[in-house]
Parts: sequence; structure tokens; C-alpha cells
Amino acid sequence: MPLSVLAAPRADAAGGPTVWILDATDRPFTSTTPPGRAPTEIELYAARNAYEGAQILVRSGSAQTGVSVTPGALTGPGGAVISVANITTRYEYNHPNIQKVGNVQNPPDGGTAYYDALMDNTPQPVAANTTYAAYYQVYVPAGQAPGVYIGNATVNSSLGAVTVPVSVTVYSATIPPTSQSTFKMNNWFSSAGWDYAGTEAAIPNVYGVQMYDANWWKVETNIAANMARHRNNVIYADAVALLIPDTTVDAAGRFTFGWSTFDRFVNLFVSAGAMQYLYTPTLLEPPASDPQLDTLVPANGVSGAVKHVLCRPDSAAANGCPDTNNWLNQLFPALKAHLDAKGWTDNFYMSALDEPTTAQQATAANWLYTQYEKYFPNPRTNEAQLTNFTGNAAHLSTQTPLTSNYDANVALYQNYRISGKDLWLYSCILPQGSYMNRFTSNHLSATRLLSWLTWKIGGDGYLHWGWNYWHDDFSPPYPAADTFNTWQTGDHWLVYPNKAAYGIYDSLRSEAQTAGLQDFELLQQLAAVKPQAARTLAETLITNPTAYDLSGWNVEGRHKQLLDELASATGDLALPFTDDFSGGDHFWTHTRGAWSTSGARYAQSDAAARWGDVSYLRGRGYTDVSVGVDLQITGVSSFGGSTNWAGLMVRSANGTDMDSGYLIAQRNNGQVFVYRSGTTIGSASVPGYVPGQRTRLRVVARGNALTVYSGTGQAPVLTVTDAAFTAGDVGLVTGGASANFWNARVMPTSLAPAESAAVTASSSYEADGWGIRSAVDGQRPSAPNAAGWSSSGSVETNHTEWVRLDLGSTRPLSRVDLYPRGDGANAGQGFPVDFTVQTSTDGTNWTTVSTQTGYARPGATAQTFPFATVTARYVKVTGTNLSRDQFGAFRMQFAEIEAVGGDLALGRTATTSSSVEYPTEGWLTANLTNGTHHTDLWNSSGWSSAGAGSPNTTQWARVDLGGPSRISQVTLYPRDDIPNTGRGFPSAFTVQLSADGANWTTVVSTPGAAA
Repeated sequence: MPLSVLAAPRADAAGGPTVWILDATDRPFTSTTPPGRAPTEIELYAARNAYEGAQILVRSGSAQTGVSVTPGALTGPGGAVISVANITTRYEYNHPNIQKVGNVQNPPDGGTAYYDALMDNTPQPVAANTTYAAYYQVYVPAGQAPGVYIGNATVNSSLGAVTVPVSVTVYSATIPPTSQSTFKMNNWFSSAGWDYAGTEAAIPNVYGVQMYDANWWKVETNIAANMARHRNNVIYADAVALLIPDTTVDAAGRFTFGWSTFDRFVNLFVSAGAMQYLYTPTLLEPPASDPQLDTLVPANGVSGAVKHVLCRPDSAAANGCPDTNNWLNQLFPALKAHLDAKGWTDNFYMSALDEPTTAQQATAANWLYTQYEKYFPNPRTNEAQLTNFTGNAAHLSTQTPLTSNYDANVALYQNYRISGKDLWLYSCILPQGSYMNRFTSNHLSATRLLSWLTWKIGGDGYLHWGWNYWHDDFSPPYPAADTFNTWQTGDHWLVYPNKAAYGIYDSLRSEAQTAGLQDFELLQQLAAVKPQAARTLAETLITNPTAYDLSGWNVEGRHKQLLDELASATGDLALPFTDDFSGGDHFWTHTRGAWSTSGARYAQSDAAARWGDVSYLRGRGYTDVSVGVDLQITGVSSFGGSTNWAGLMVRSANGTDMDSGYLIAQRNNGQVFVYRSGTTIGSASVPGYVPGQRTRLRVVARGNALTVYSGTGQAPVLTVTDAAFTAGDVGLVTGGASANFWNARVMPTSLAPAESAAVTASSSYEADGWGIRSAVDGQRPSAPNAAGWSSSGSVETNHTEWVRLDLGSTRPLSRVDLYPRGDGANAGQGFPVDFTVQTSTDGTNWTTVSTQTGYARPGATAQTFPFATVTARYVKVTGTNLSRDQFGAFRMQFAEIEAVGGDLALGRTATTSSSVEYPTEGWLTANLTNGTHHTDLWNSSGWSSAGAGSPNTTQWARVDLGGPSRISQVTLYPRDDIPNTGRGFPSAFTVQLSADGANWTTVVSTPGAAA
């Protein structure tokens, strides 16, 4: 049985209806039935100042009445309480007429009914064989004490009450208030202005109010509270429309602007805690072929009160319109002065156009922004973009492409970001297909992961036009839609009107969106301290905008893992990786190209393939890293010929594209180049390169420096400095070429600080594959073109030689490994007889950590020298009694020098008593030491022994650390996918150590462990 089946354990309620739990990011249906061993307890994992939810599903073969859920208080450490006031239960409304668009999740019965709106917790009748869904949600206040809180919720039913145990683990991480977010969430909502038509009519027509009457303000007050609650911190406020009630104009066209209505409106959101930014709707309206400017004119045609009209931009007064230059030259300075007085200027967005496409729109927008910038230097500006329109890009501080438009133009938008512009994503009725969107018929993970995707690409905001456009279409008189039962996609509205209370009903989608916004804040916090962990967790969920995890349980699991990483005192995740491709390519993900393995070779066999056919390592994120691979270009397309290439991607935001990271490639004409987002930022020729030859390409990304090695030379062929991308994926890539790849190696520099360290030596022989750089090139065995380092001084007499490594910064070290030369019969020659290993923090004052005398000639295996952990930047090996090489010369020679500390098990060989070895599901023995502390089902789940019928079966796992080591701690990481956290962890076990793998010493024994 595949182990992934354990993701849905079964448990039936005893008596009464069947009750089970679903996470908050999976969608239930009335036809949903309990999966095998369904969970019956709610387990939530929460930051502080955060909302966490789960769904309680109820079903019976008999009809029920009075079905509801009653929450109870939760009690935690030291008697701390999460009160019932911070817990809500709402029943989910089943909308019968959902139009299916986009990446559809079909109900089990194939119908068109979907749960979405979250209604007041009133008792409901439930038909037989129908699943009722309730949304259970806990708010954890910012000051809540961390710890585990437990309690119950009660399912009420005419068939009997059922108790649901609840636990909430509260972490110390705290989500910032909405008004202090790092993410900019802009849901356009209805108030005054905008299009002065359907958008303005939505609230009056639905609630039966008049604009600016007491109940209209009540609705807007409730909207403000909802925005604060759901982290919508960009407030859509039409400055021109909100001036109308309080502004006058005289007969000479001089305006006296009144700001009381504008201020009252904005202050609703300030008081609610929602307002971080103000965003005025577009001032230029359709048609695209002749844009019109929002202006104010005398309502009576002469003077006094004002009204809204559309006028031609950059035009003199005519046909009842003012001189539009004069209009803006009055409006903009008055707006600036008022915003300055309120302290809102720096957070105010101006927007000229919506989805521009024409030259006429570009001309009008450039005119408007030029006028605006006279009064607002370096302003915030933004427009929703349906295409890659560039006509007014110079004036925009933020680029907001449709997600599919970003996907088709990655280089364009990444270059905008690199130039200093903010990058947001945008969706509306588009994109559809597999793209993330928030349609009602889509997987809820697609809604929640939009903010994760934004984080991955370096963005910081998201815009959607339809928060509450409660009309079926865009035609006057804009009658109110039956939002609960009309045919709908979910594009026009995210929330639903609570007419009786002049309030808002939330939805599954609005809660999923909020959960994603909370996740974004956690990603930001984690990236500041553990950038590789943050990147890795995001990579496990999202490949690109159309390939992402559809499982809500998995998304909830990553949320927990974010919190666990923030709480853990351990260092950043570091994921070493090697692959000789003999086991296939299940570690690699690709969406284009003809990728396959044969023996120890990985091939992309389509020479006519486009540029950027990437196969990348899924679920692994890297910052500073050394990446190497042997490659051979086997064919090139006629277009480009020998300038076509094969190579590596490092620090890619999305693994399957080549424009959101660094491409380091070898052309078939001998040139190596570094490319970033459409631009070649460095190139060099490789001496002696022959088209079609097998060569090794390696890049070391450290800080802002990219150092490239290629061919037989020991020195780098190219170094470039660039700060555009700091973390991301690693991949193999071709461009207009077919290619073979062998021996991929990915090593975080934190794990192998000696690799590509600065090396100096008393002397160095630089020929015949020997060279000082070869001592730290990551190749442990000697190779013809990378034999290692050899001294060259006084070869006829015994003497002293030394080699010194500068690791770049201080770090903990507990072992130095010296790899002897390993070339056949010469293995071990040149290894010193007497020598010392020393460390230093400054390169001047040295501490000897190992002294060896009379050391016998070793074989080709690593010689390991452990010592008590020290903090050091420099490592020095000094040979005072040398051995002879095959020619009788006195030399000191090493194939590779490594200095290690921290987790000594990373990347080491593991063996086990049994293993299920399910590569496609991610269960492998190799995962025991791959550095991934978290369960990522279907990719890197962990290790599992083979199943057994008895709980008393003995199983074991063993790790060879590669040599003698000093050990002070062994850490075992349980599986942590929700809802299976902790499953399979042994109830009784021992931890043993051995110097030889045969004689063992027990250092830990839990109760019940075998002697």
C-alpha cells in the first residue's frame, strides 16, 4: 500500500452522525464522504495575531435537524485561555449554480454546487446522505502565551451530540498588524466613484440605502472592519468622487476643495486598523481609443456645487469641460497639501489607467503622470496590466501584471523589479486554465498560494478587482444579484452581503486568501533568518504559476513547518545533493524538453528545443552554493548553431524558467556566459575547448559574486558581481542544443566552507591537472584534469610545506578531512608522514587541533581528523615530514581538503534494516541525511521501514559519518505532514555510536527499548 495513503487516516464517530475534520484549505462538498481513517480531532498551528481554521464535516444516512457547532474555550500553559470570544463557528452555504472556470475542482457527484459563503451559526436541517460543513476558526491574540491549548467543540444534531477535541499550538512568532504588513493587498471594493456606475450602485442596490446616508456609512464601517480582519491594507478610495459633497467652484473655475467626506471615509479604515496605503481608482476612463479624464464641473453649469464629468485629457475648456491642465494643476497641489497634513502622502497610490493597451492611453497617461509628478516627486503609482503594455512604464513605481502575463514575460517584469520597482500580481476573470486564481470552482490552495507565488518571484502585492461587485453583469440599472443562488464564477465578488446587519459574510475563499497573507508574513520573517529554509518550503508547494500543490493538507503542513523553523534554534536548512543519475530522474522536475536517463547519463535529447528547457531540483532552495556538472553538447539547432549552449541555473525564483535567476552556460563555440533576465552580464572563452567535448562546468554563488569554472583550467574563467537574485532553485538547462549531463553536485557553501575557499600554499605545482584551486573544487577523487594540489618546492630533500584555506567567515568546525590522491597505484602517495592541522580566527594566531606523526601511507579514502568544536575562519595543514611521489620527489599532495562542522550526517551514506523505497512518493533511505527536516509528500517524504504486523518489530537506521567524529547530539526529525505529524516515530528506541560499524556503544535508551 503506498505510504501516501496515510495522509487520510480513518476514524468514525461513535454514535450519532459521522463527524470528521477537514483542513481549512481543502474544499468540501455535500457529496463528500469520509475518507479512510479520517481525522476526528482539530489540530491547529498558529502564530500570534493570526486566524487559524479547520472544517467540521457532518454526515448521516438519516435526515438531521438542528445541526450546528458550539465552540468551547481553550486552556493552555499556566492556565492561559483562548476565550470563546476569539473562536467562531459558521456554517458553509451551498451555492447551487457555480459556473466552472479555471483549474476546476469537481464535486464528487459532478454537480455545480459549491460551498463558499460563511454564514451565522444558526441550526440547519441536513438531508440524509448529505455532508454539512462548518468552518471553525480561532483567533490568537498578539499577546497570547505560546504553548498548546486544548478544549472541545460540540456538534449539535437531532441524532445526538458529538464532541470534537481541539488543540491549538501557539508559537511565539507574531503576525504584524494589518496596517504594518509587508504585503500590499488591494481588493477593489465599492464605495463612491470608481466607475460612477455599477461599482457605485452595488451597495445602495443590495442594502437598500442611499449613498452617504447613515446606513451607507454603516456598511462602509463594516467593510473597514472586514478589511482589517482580512489583511486588506490597500484602501481603494476615490479621491475625486469623495470630494464632490464638500467642494465648490466659482464662475472663474477656481475650486475650493472640501475634504470632510474624504477624511471621514479614510478614517473608517484608519480606525479599523486596515489602512496602510490609499489607492485612488483610475483617473482615465474608457474608451481605450479616446481616454477620458475624471473631472469636476459646476453642477448648475456656472458655479457652486460640483458634479463628475468625463473630459478629454490635455485639452482646453470646451463643451462643458474645463481646461484639463488647469483642473489637474488645481487638484494635485490641493491633494498633496491635504495628504501632507494628514501624514498620508508617502502611502498614496495614483493610478491613471486600468488594463491599458493603446497608444492613445499611453499618451494620456504620460501626460497625467507628468502633471502629477510636478507635485508628487517619486510617487507611488500603479496600474492593473492585462498585457505587457510598456507605453507609460517609466512613470509606474509598481508593475502589476496578470499572472499569466508575468509568466509569459518573466524577464521583463524581473528587470522592472531589479530596477527598483515593486512587483505585484493581478487576476480577474483571467487567467484561467491551470493558473492560480480565486474562482469558486477552483481548489482553495490556488487562492491561498497566490501570496506564496508573489513571495517566490520577489513581489510584494496582489490586486483583484472584484471584492463586492454584486451585479450579474455591467449593464444599467445594475440590479442587485442574488449572490447566493445566481450563476456565478466568483470573479465579481469574494464576499457576500449580510443585508440584515448591513454587514459582510466571509467566504472560504476570503479566509484562504487571508491565510496566504499570513503565510507571506511568516515567509518574510523566516527569510530574514533562514533564507534557505524559507525558499525550500515555498519550493515544495510551487513549481511555477501553473504547477502547484492542490492539497490543502500539504499547504497547511508547510504553514506548520514555517512556524517550526521560526521556533527552532537550529541553523538554516542546508541541502547537499549529488546524483549520478543511475536511479532515474525522480529528484528532477521539467515541463519542457526531452529529458531521460540512461545508466549514469542524464540527457536532454531535443537539439531543436527552445532556449530554457530546464530540469530542476524540486523542493530545494539555495542561497550560497557550489553547483557542478559534467556536460557534453551533443547537437545544436540550425538556428544559432555553435552559439547554442547547455549549462546550469542557480537561484531561480521558479525552477522551470530561465529568466528569474542566473543561467551559467557553455556554448559549443567555447564561450561561457552568465545571463540574467534577458541580459548577458558576463562572458569568457574557455581555453582549449573543442565542440562536443565532455567538460565540467561549475559555479560558486557566494553573496553577490558568481565564480565560474570550466574546462581543464584550475582558475575561474569568469567572475561576475550581481545582486538581483539571492536565493532560489538549482537546475540543468539547454538552449537550442541537445546535451548529456553526468555527476551533478550541489553543495551549500555553509556545509563545505572549504570548497572554493581562498587557498594559499608554501608552493604549488600548476600543471598536469595539479593546481592550488583543485584542492577545493569539490571533487574528492583525483581526476586527470583535477588531480588535486601538490607542493613543488625542494623536491630532492625532505622539507616543510603548508596549505592554508580562508573560509570567508568564522564558523563552527569539528573535523578536517584530507583526501589523498587516488589515481590507481599512486593512491596515497604524497600524503605527509608528520603534520599538524591548525585553525585560526584571524590568519595570524593559530591553534593546533590535530598532530600526527609517523602517519602511514593511506589508500584513496578520506583521512578524518576530528577535534572539539572550535570557531574558525582559517584552516592550515603543515607537513613537516613528507613522503615521496611515484617519481621519488618529496611532495605534499591532497586531492581535496574539507573542513566540516555542525550536522555531520548531512549527505552521508545511510543504511537500514528495511525500506519501502518509493521514489515517486518521496520515501527513500537517502532522505535520512538529505538535510530536509520536513515531510514533503511525493518528493522528499523521509524514510520509512517496511510495514510489519507487530508493533514489537525491530528496525534500525545507520549513518556512516565518513570518518571518526566527535558527537555531542543526535537529532531525529519525525514526519511532520498534517494530519500525520509524528506517525511512525518509534515508541521505544536506542541511539548507539561506533568507531568501526561493528562494536556499538548505547548512548540513549528510551523506556521499553531492547537491551
